[in-house]
Amino acid sequence: MSSYKIIFLLFLTGLIQPLWAQQESIKEYADSTKTRTYCLYPSTLRMLDPTRNPNFYQVVNNIEKLVIYTLDSTAVADKSYLKMLQGYQASGYEEFAAMYGGKNQFFLYGREKNQGGNYVGIFQQEDQMQAFYLSGQVEWSKIPTLIQNLQKGDLINIFQIKSQQSGHNPHD
Repeated sequence: MSSYKIIFLLFLTGLIQPLWAQQESIKEYADSTKTRTYCLYPSTLRMLDPTRNPNFYQVVNNIEKLVIYTLDSTAVADKSYLKMLQGYQASGYEEFAAMYGGKNQFFLYGREKNQGGNYVGIFQQEDQMQAFYLSGQVEWSKIPTLIQNLQKGDLINIFQIKSQQSGHNPHD
């Protein structure tokens, strides 16, 4: 094998490692604090939209991967998720949004590239908390409309899907 091919392979390996490391930080944290994991790709994201909402399609069309971890009560109580977010911030992620109000919180950090980016965040509503990792390009301006569609029942809420084995909502 020529030295150019070897150098090229080493170069590609070096590019892949940082991408894996970006997702690995949240995965390591969530593995020790999660109760449930959802991993969604473009095809599975489109399945959540039985009404074929054009706003939904525009948001998910360029998402490469979305991983959602439902965190356990310990993570909520000790606020260890803040250290995980600080780690992302230290590695170059910028704070895109932070919202607080009552028992609701939302944090979004990201690092954008020309064709999308990588995002990590925390969403807490009442006593439930989810951490998420998203890779791809997102139409952020469409998110408020999608939240309204979700509240109206136009989209499938994966957090309310009942467990087939037990017949109960996993978050009850």
